[in-house]
Amino acid sequence: MARSHSVALPLCSAALIVAVLGACLGDWSFVTGRGRSTPTHRSVALHSVANGVAPGGANLKKFLPVRVFGNMWAAATAPVRLMKLGQITKDLVQEMRDRQKAKSGGDGEEDDKSEQKAAASSTLKAFLPSYIKSHVIARTEPEAFRHFLNTTLNVIIDSIGAKEGYDFQPYHKAVRGPGIDFYAWGNDFFRSMVKFRQSKVEGVEHLATIQEALAAGDNVVFLANHQTEADPQVLSLLLEAQGVEDLAEKTIFIAGHKVTTDRLAIPFSMGRNLLTIFSKKYLDTFSPEEKEVKQARNQKTVSEMQRLFQEGGHVLWVAPSGGRDRRTGNGGTRFEPAKFDEQSVGLFCLLGQKAEKSSGKKTRFFPLAMWSHKLVPPPEGAQAAVGESRSATRAPIGLEFGPELVLEEVGGRKGMAQAAEAAVRRQYDHLDSLLR
Repeated sequence: MARSHSVALPLCSAALIVAVLGACLGDWSFVTGRGRSTPTHRSVALHSVANGVAPGGANLKKFLPVRVFGNMWAAATAPVRLMKLGQITKDLVQEMRDRQKAKSGGDGEEDDKSEQKAAASSTLKAFLPSYIKSHVIARTEPEAFRHFLNTTLNVIIDSIGAKEGYDFQPYHKAVRGPGIDFYAWGNDFFRSMVKFRQSKVEGVEHLATIQEALAAGDNVVFLANHQTEADPQVLSLLLEAQGVEDLAEKTIFIAGHKVTTDRLAIPFSMGRNLLTIFSKKYLDTFSPEEKEVKQARNQKTVSEMQRLFQEGGHVLWVAPSGGRDRRTGNGGTRFEPAKFDEQSVGLFCLLGQKAEKSSGKKTRFFPLAMWSHKLVPPPEGAQAAVGESRSATRAPIGLEFGPELVLEEVGGRKGMAQAAEAAVRRQYDHLDSLLR
């Protein structure tokens, strides 16, 4: 049984975080942007902690003059909304400070995770002003913002202050309650940051084939490039706009150790279905003893994957590169998909073939290009560390689904990696031409 995410936080940890949050609220130098509306989003299981976050979907269906007037009114009243959301944030930070003082009895004793908590606090300080601005632009109602931000601060501070990280099993099922629906919370966290009108979903004609395959009991594997930690939420938000959010809800993501051990990433990972691994790209960073333990854990995950393939009807998302895409060249501004690992793709093909022989359940492969780097840009360098600094901007995002890649037509297991990478690169180049 996985333990609860809710823990008591030492005063020094809470004071550090909320003090930084409070300080950053007094230094807003950004310019309020024009109001934009977002597509209507369907309700999800349990309750969305942010019912009313980033509204305006109905505005897109209104008569054009009414819509234009609404946009003008939103722009004119943006400074007022900014003041309201700012005051709400200050109030919540103060309430949190008071609660933590009462919990700790005023004991400010340091703990052994102060460096990681200081890094998290610095990230929150840099992130919060632009995040509040995104809610102003997205016209989030003050009370919805209050409810959502209160939940968010508690979730993140609980995660940072926990003595031990959340215990992710090799196969982790999304935490949808009781109390908090982490799937819905994660989607709502990024909802206000997406410029939906400029975002793109290409290759939607392939979604029907994918849905039919799953309904028939076949497995589907998305072979995708990977750009940000928010890629699972990107998939959900854009499929939601296409009326097929259930596909994203069912998707099982192959997740590396960073998003299951980094304290800021953990709550978002809790809301997704995961097969947790230690990427081959990072195994050599561990000591020989640790590497052996991690490899044994990976084997358990592979066993779970084989079981799921034999059950059939599952959809998996994997980034065969083993990490996020990076900028091209020195100081380049363009991103391109990272090279796919042939052995990783071959493993999925092999497991699929074994499952078909033993249970009759087929595994079908589809290339998926993701354009999301502007939302939460990845760090420079080939590898990222747990506790890395983060930034975020309000930006468009994009997906492009490609036609099925049939194993026998691409040269078997050895040819699948090359064929998938080539397809994803073509799809990504098309997305890039539309979104850059």
